[in-house]
Amino acid sequence: MRALMYLGTRNMAIQAVPEPQAAPDEVVLKVSAASICGSDLHGFLGKSKKRVPPLIMGHEFTGDVVAIGPEVEGFAIGDRVTINPILTCGRCEECQRGRSSICPARKVIGIDRPGAFAEYVAVPAHLCFKLPDHVGDVEGSMIESLSNALHIFDRSLHGLIKSVAIVGAGTQGLLALQVARLIGATQVFITDLVPSRLRMAEQFGVTAAIDVRSADPVAAVMERTNGRGVDLSVEAVGHASTQRQAVSFLKQGGEAVFLGLGAESNVELDGLAIVNRELTIRGSYAYTNLDFARSLDLIGGGKIDVKSMVAPKALDRGVEMFETLVDRPGELIKVALVP
Repeated sequence: MRALMYLGTRNMAIQAVPEPQAAPDEVVLKVSAASICGSDLHGFLGKSKKRVPPLIMGHEFTGDVVAIGPEVEGFAIGDRVTINPILTCGRCEECQRGRSSICPARKVIGIDRPGAFAEYVAVPAHLCFKLPDHVGDVEGSMIESLSNALHIFDRSLHGLIKSVAIVGAGTQGLLALQVARLIGATQVFITDLVPSRLRMAEQFGVTAAIDVRSADPVAAVMERTNGRGVDLSVEAVGHASTQRQAVSFLKQGGEAVFLGLGAESNVELDGLAIVNRELTIRGSYAYTNLDFARSLDLIGGGKIDVKSMVAPKALDRGVEMFETLVDRPGELIKVALVP
């Protein structure tokens, strides 16, 4: 079969590799669509120590079941599924507390085992979720991305969120914007330097889309909140400067969530302000099984728009797409590779 193989920093190629076989508890999928995650781009740039070449990346995907292991129940040949790519132990303290995203034994498809930038992929059957007929393959490949955004809000301020500032209008930022509006936030701000992304944020109902090339984002948010700041800020870029910015957006008692990957330097924060203003600063990694199931329900129910954010491209153009997303994304926000 054909696969997009990660061979090293900025080095990928379409190669012929053996087709996967189903272990007793696994199914083999004919991949329908596999979206490129920002973390895949970090791997491509050699910034992800987790991704060790040679590797078939790809953890956001849908597919059709074409082979079933002898221990698998509940699935049939031809079923359309999407996949929660995180394998957890289910036994540790974190898993038992419902925080499976930080299971110390977690493994991820596309990182710790071959992923879906290929024609076929083998996956544990218990990670598969059947797709409703009305949810397209490319839309289904976005369920994993939305799960990350849901995880932020499920853990933040017990849902008492009226105002939100989002740094970065890429995939995760735009999904966080839609979730914030869905849960009833009355003010949602987003910042970026790409006009097309800011225009899409306006289509999703943002209160203000702030172009950082021409405006001071902190001053703009403070002006629109009468100097108070916001309940919650989401940093979806992954740079020390924007992490500091996310903290600067906060009101008294506010919470900043760092979601973006790729920070190349440690962030310096004002410890005295954090104490005196009772600020909360935390990271958010991935999602739980419940987040994933909710994400499927929201996309299936038409409550979150993912279709307008992702562009399908042929798997054979995978190398080109990685280079494009890194060097000259233009109006591209998300790309799904289709074998």
